[in-house]
Amino acid sequence: MPLGSDGADLKGNTLRVYTYLFKVQRSGVREAQRSLGFKSASLAQYHLDKLVDMGLATKDEGGNYFLAREIKIEALEAFLKIGSYLIPRFVLYSVILTMLFVYFIFAVGDVISSISIWAYIFALSGLAITWYETVRAWRKSP
Repeated sequence: MPLGSDGADLKGNTLRVYTYLFKVQRSGVREAQRSLGFKSASLAQYHLDKLVDMGLATKDEGGNYFLAREIKIEALEAFLKIGSYLIPRFVLYSVILTMLFVYFIFAVGDVISSISIWAYIFALSGLAITWYETVRAWRKSP
C-alpha cells in the first residue's frame, strides 16, 4: 500500500511511530515501544511494519527499522529538523523579535517619552505572544 506524497494515510499511532522514526532515523521494536509508551512490543512492531508496507521504512535482518523516505506531513510543517531534534519555527521568530527588542532598548537608551513607552508596551505584548506560541508549539510537538 504505497503512500501518496502528502501523507494523508498517515494518522494516529502510525503517525506517532513515523515521527519517532523521522527523529531517530533507526530503531528497534523495543526502543520504539519504550520511547512511545506503547504497552506491548507487538503494537510498535505492527506500526513499524505498516510503515514498511507504505514504503516509508525499511527493515534489516537484525530487526532494526530505518527511515526510507521523508514526506511532507502537515503535523511536521511547523517544525525545523536539526539533527534528531524537532524545533518549532516559532523559536526562530521569537529569538529574532527578542534581539530586536534588546537592540531597541539600547538604541533608545535614556530617552523616555510617551512614544517610547507605547513602543515598549507593544513590543513586550508581541514578545509575550510569540513566546507563548513557541512554548505551546513545543509542547504539542509530535
